[in-house]
Amino acid sequence: MSTYEEISENLTAQVYELEALQSVYPKELVIGDHGVLAHINEFIKNPMNEVPQKLEYSIEISLNDVRLKKILNEEFAHSQGSIELLISLSSNYPKEKPEIYARSSFLNRSQQLLLNQSLNDILKQQKENEPCIYMLISWLQDNGENYLTESNKNKDKKLNNKNKNKEHEKPTNFSRYWIYSHHIYSKFKRKKVIDLAQENCLTGFCLAGKPGVICLEGALEDCVYCWQKIKSMNWQKILLQLEEREEDCENIDEMRKFCNFQEISFNSSGRHNDMGQLLKYLMEHTLQYAFKELFGISGKSTQL
Repeated sequence: MSTYEEISENLTAQVYELEALQSVYPKELVIGDHGVLAHINEFIKNPMNEVPQKLEYSIEISLNDVRLKKILNEEFAHSQGSIELLISLSSNYPKEKPEIYARSSFLNRSQQLLLNQSLNDILKQQKENEPCIYMLISWLQDNGENYLTESNKNKDKKLNNKNKNKEHEKPTNFSRYWIYSHHIYSKFKRKKVIDLAQENCLTGFCLAGKPGVICLEGALEDCVYCWQKIKSMNWQKILLQLEEREEDCENIDEMRKFCNFQEISFNSSGRHNDMGQLLKYLMEHTLQYAFKELFGISGKSTQL
């Protein structure tokens, strides 16, 4: 376990690296919670205080490559291709590797997955105890366009296949997943959850705060995929508390209780959610039964 002195050294390195990045990317860098940064600076002055939460920020990395714009479609050519890098640093960074995630509206699911796999492989190769965020940014600037280009190549092909298969669509299985977490504070995780849901055509919500709840509804295979991705993140406690399922649905959209996926919160005091407001929200969507399942009974699967 790190001592207060070691943590202070780590946090000092984080602040220095952040300030250097801000000087290079003054508009592109966005700090998730300035209160956390203030707490870090206080801890550096007085290491006996409570250890701060993770420092989280994002950087929008522009890919202003002329060759890339020629390859991609006209819609892209009139906008600025970019990749957003999400960064989450524990109090042990740089001795401990950062948690990172890259995303872009121009990346399809498979290319975004491949990009993050490659990025994490590069991260593993970096020397220990050295700040590495700028190196990751440089790698994305040099290699990100390859993934955007590949996504664009597959887009038209995927659309054509989808249209061809539409006439032969088979009934699919609908599912609604209710996921309970001790808390959902990290903006890093919250962004990843929203991305996963939207990329996989899932509706529902993510209740940020304490306790945390994630509701996913849509095709069963998409719910399974997203749940696997979500639970692989670093959580204090997370459980699939309830799974609802309806097989052989002709139209899964008719089964949905939500029209999109969004983040919600009902903070009553500090970071704790108002359970009464959550119950009211569920009642508005005729899902009040889930409240008891989430907070009073162990997880199980039921038929809709």
